[in-house]
Amino acid sequence: MPRRIETFFSRTDREAIHAATTAAEQKTAGELVVYVTERCDPYPEVAWKGALVGGALGALCASVAAWRFGGWGAPDQLWILLGFQLGLVVGWIASRFDAVARRLIGEEALGSRVDGRAAEAFLDEQVFATRERTGVLIFVALFEHRVRVLADQGIDERVADESWDEITGELALGIRRGRPAAALIQAVERCATLLEAHGVRAADQENQLPNKPRFRRE
Repeated sequence: MPRRIETFFSRTDREAIHAATTAAEQKTAGELVVYVTERCDPYPEVAWKGALVGGALGALCASVAAWRFGGWGAPDQLWILLGFQLGLVVGWIASRFDAVARRLIGEEALGSRVDGRAAEAFLDEQVFATRERTGVLIFVALFEHRVRVLADQGIDERVADESWDEITGELALGIRRGRPAAALIQAVERCATLLEAHGVRAADQENQLPNKPRFRRE
């Protein structure tokens, strides 16, 4: 598996995100948790989907070639079988590339699995376990090219969904433009500013959740 975390975030980047989270929480009672995962699921179906699609295309190409150039005793069925087998191998190899794999999985399935994994991270990291229910999870799925922001009950009832959508959109755009660390830091700062503007101001300096960003290789 590609080491996506090191590709996207250097050690210096991770330390900067940690520092930005600590600084942002000085302005608000919200607890910000940055969570980055390499992928939300192993997607075991990708390999056989790629092989089947490749096999079908290989057989189709071989059939067209047999129709165009075959006949007169040529072993057309053999060429179609070989085309199918070659397509299986090529499709399986192609499925190892992220861009192809995402196409095989499909947008709806990707979104669903990211939603589920983000909800799981929210529980695993106990983002809900703050006194005023003011936890916020900033979730980034590198393979899936998806980001989510999940706010606990004490914040979600004050802040409109459109505000979170704007933050996730800017975060996704920043990552797409090749500046993932800067985009995450900006998202952390935007979340803190948004919480402060909606009355979730710092009541004390007690830190209820660790500020260190979570990087997972699942």
